[in-house]
Amino acid sequence: LRASFEIDLTLARGLNYYTGAILEVKALDVQIGSITGGGRYDNLTGVFGLTGVSGVGISFGADRIFDVLNQLDLYPKESMESTQVLFVNFGERECEVCLSHLARLRAAGIRAEIYPEAAKMKKQMGYADSTGVEYVALVGENEIAAEKITLKNMTTGEQSLFTIDEVIALFA
Repeated sequence: LRASFEIDLTLARGLNYYTGAILEVKALDVQIGSITGGGRYDNLTGVFGLTGVSGVGISFGADRIFDVLNQLDLYPKESMESTQVLFVNFGERECEVCLSHLARLRAAGIRAEIYPEAAKMKKQMGYADSTGVEYVALVGENEIAAEKITLKNMTTGEQSLFTIDEVIALFA
């Protein structure tokens, strides 16, 4: 990791509410402006009715950081891999069972997630399709009673019942 620190007393930011020291962060080896900036401001909150409060703030340019990561090829390869198993969220009871399964899959190194809300099935399947999920896991009343998971292959459309151990073995 390479870093440098430079003091420039002539530096000025485009926002006029800074009243003290300001800072900018630039990425080395990339021709791009600052990726982070901020500084000290006195009484900025006075504009909103809270006078006499000073502070320090910074902001990050997410799009610029993204550009730097792309240009320097710094993304971890595994971050570019999509979810292998998406659990459909049928509701609170089913979600509790899915969370237990989810923990087991993740502990086995399988990239898995659960849809964050009990939305309509079409919406959840659309999400799985648009994000490149390999398999959708369905755990409803019947699966809970049988202690199984219906696993649907999103490429072939085939689906079968498996135990959690069989699902883990499938990805081994």
